[in-house]
Amino acid sequence: MNAKPKVCVAMIGARMHYAVPRLLHEAGLLDRFFTDGYIGNKPWLETALRAVPDVFRLEWFQRWLGRKDAKLPSKRVTSFDLLGLRIALALRNVRTDADRERIFAETNGQFAKSVLRHGFGFANTVWGFNTASLELFRAAKARGLRCILEQTILPRTLERQLLAQVGAEWPDWQPGFHEGIGQGRLAEREKAEWELADQIVAGSDFVMQGLIQCGVPKEKIHVIPYGVDQSRFGPTRGNTGGDGPLRVLFVGEVGLRKGAPYLLEALRRIGRDQVEARFVGRIALDPSKLATYSGIAQFVGPVPRTEMPEQYRWAQLFVLPSIVEGSAVATYEALMSGLPVVATPNTGTIVTHGQNGIIVPARDIDALTSAIKMYCRDRVLLEINKKFSKENFYKIDVKRYGHDICKLINIDND
Repeated sequence: MNAKPKVCVAMIGARMHYAVPRLLHEAGLLDRFFTDGYIGNKPWLETALRAVPDVFRLEWFQRWLGRKDAKLPSKRVTSFDLLGLRIALALRNVRTDADRERIFAETNGQFAKSVLRHGFGFANTVWGFNTASLELFRAAKARGLRCILEQTILPRTLERQLLAQVGAEWPDWQPGFHEGIGQGRLAEREKAEWELADQIVAGSDFVMQGLIQCGVPKEKIHVIPYGVDQSRFGPTRGNTGGDGPLRVLFVGEVGLRKGAPYLLEALRRIGRDQVEARFVGRIALDPSKLATYSGIAQFVGPVPRTEMPEQYRWAQLFVLPSIVEGSAVATYEALMSGLPVVATPNTGTIVTHGQNGIIVPARDIDALTSAIKMYCRDRVLLEINKKFSKENFYKIDVKRYGHDICKLINIDND
């Protein structure tokens, strides 16, 4: 039997609110966690930031206040806060996807080099994320360490192809959409990381098939669906009955990648007498294009993470017709909240078609309209689907996710 695995996790941002390092720590497998910006190990900074009046708090400022996890001990966390601040400020001025691509191409390598200056500690496994792990994996392989890459979304070259199709269908709907995606340094970094990785974790079959299409050996890929916390997202009660309009919720960036225009057009066809909709998330679409749909949809904008459960409690049906995802966490939150989900295969959801939701083809307005109409007509179906989700909560639970990633890491110890 080999020595017990110890893992070094390097992650930009608060992906899934630090689920991977937190779960590994709880399992006794985390050696250290590196990230860009984090206040959980700097209580003095959090105190100072919270003293700033709400009126001066910008969106990125609010997100920064959420960069912490009570279950992660400070001694395990190293953060590069100046780099994180530089990234946040640069992204504020982003106007096109090409600009976003350029920023991450410049900063991902800087993040990896910052990690290497501190070293891997006692870790024998390095867990990194696509496009931000190349330098880490090169150094780790030179030391004989195991490398696990989490592929968070479809490979960038395939992402670009799909987004180009959507952009052609909805011209001028999203300024700067998909320009530069999948043809620059990030795509090159991604390919090199696949070669170096010992294992690649994909959140869905959709991502796995994309990796295989790009030439990654299937035996290197492990599909591990995500999970969410039952204590935060519990089943709603009493929200499926009644004769009023069906309450539909969309969560995510209101843009082309998430398929927002397809849902808007489906809602328009159904009519406001049958459906009422909320779109929660940053609005990326041209406001003039949304004006036509103001009578059937409310555009809420970004909502703090702590207030999201209330949005799910309002809804009766969750719809996310994404074009490109990894495995959309919002679909897990909706299912854990007891909502049926209408989604595309590209969403990477774990919905079981016909049992706790409906899977429709991407970019198919007719199919999307029919699925929503089915729930408008049949409120009993809402309850049946809700019951199925409740009986299968373990598949959605973050504890199951933690078990699965720990099983992968311990594979050499079996």
